[in-house]
Amino acid sequence: MKTNFIAKAGWNLLIILAIVFVIAQFIWGFSWLLCCIFILFAYLFRTSKIDYIADTNTIISPIEGKIKCIKTSSYKELGECIEVQIVNSIFSQGNIIAPLDMDVEESRIKHGLFLCPFMKNTNLMSERMLFLARSKNKQWALRIIFGALNRKTHIYDFGHHLNHGQNIGFMLDGSISLLLPKDSRICVNENDKVRVGALIGYLNP
Repeated sequence: MKTNFIAKAGWNLLIILAIVFVIAQFIWGFSWLLCCIFILFAYLFRTSKIDYIADTNTIISPIEGKIKCIKTSSYKELGECIEVQIVNSIFSQGNIIAPLDMDVEESRIKHGLFLCPFMKNTNLMSERMLFLARSKNKQWALRIIFGALNRKTHIYDFGHHLNHGQNIGFMLDGSISLLLPKDSRICVNENDKVRVGALIGYLNP
């Protein structure tokens, strides 16, 4: 995993803060407060890049966070599947990556409220996106739910194919659910903390 330093979602804000910092320094002199604010936002928008993945069947974590639940779910396009939900907080790295090589068959956005991911009914009321994808002839889905600290959905333009570990977008807080084939092997447990790119499981051939 290679540090890519700053996510695209934070460039505009950090440029504005840098300009304010320079102007303030010329007028009033050096400000520790503005310096600390700039460092804080640089930390919040930090991001890492996944360079190499040896096994194409490996399911990696699409984001940094805590495993909230692992359960059997039913989805109309997928039937019975395994749902792995990862909750991301503001102090966790917010970069979102592809957990597998993905051929995106359909993407959907449902507009809603930007709510805390720990609230009840967040899945129904929050701003969210769903990607129906296929990997190695197996269909699965990636659901992104944006939390209260976001003000827009930062999803990059990537077409209909994503490579293993390729950047999808960025969030300050929220949750991501992997809806995987029911024969997938899961290697994590509930309440585990995972880094972006960490091993989640394996897609059975």
